[in-house]
Amino acid sequence: MAKSASVATVVFPRDNDALERLDHRAVPRNPLDLFDGWIADARDHGAGEATYVTLATSSPEGVPSSRTVQLLAVEEDALVFTTNADSRKGREMTATGRAAVSVYWEQTSRSVNVTGVVAWADDDESDALFAAEDRGVQASRTVSFHGEPLRDEAEQLTRFRALLASGEPIARPAHWRWFRIVPDAVTFWEAVPEALNLRVHYRRDGRDWTSQAVQS
Repeated sequence: MAKSASVATVVFPRDNDALERLDHRAVPRNPLDLFDGWIADARDHGAGEATYVTLATSSPEGVPSSRTVQLLAVEEDALVFTTNADSRKGREMTATGRAAVSVYWEQTSRSVNVTGVVAWADDDESDALFAAEDRGVQASRTVSFHGEPLRDEAEQLTRFRALLASGEPIARPAHWRWFRIVPDAVTFWEAVPEALNLRVHYRRDGRDWTSQAVQS
């Protein structure tokens, strides 16, 4: 007989009493302003990795995949990331032009979900951003290829150490690029003790945003 799954008791942490409650009547016009503020709140409440999010993509056939990545910046109209463009997520974003982002902060009992269009940075911007990286990060990104079989770890480490020791500038590999997700929908969720949780959904309407409270 198969072992039955245990049923978890849903109890959200309550370390956010001092935070301003999510209120659809008082949210900013731009959802990314609220997103940026929630990241700051999570950091203030002890989230050491507040910008690590789940990035979801899909193949052209509709097969989904997801992974944890670092959100590098929240701009006025986009979320900024970097990746190996030849990785699975890179190929899928190139093929479909879309991606989704999800993050949950236990410390504040909040989460955000984003869907949007992928816009790849051009070579000049990617070159400049790569040049600003720590040398160790540059070397790692030069010798490592996401998802590819690791055939010779010793040889990879040798190339990595040689790049670190070299006095020459490390050029950006062609496969390493920056990209933006330009949202067309963003949903904010906040837990409350009574479990009638709060949720506000934004949708882009041309250049403007509309928002409304939705059932959680």
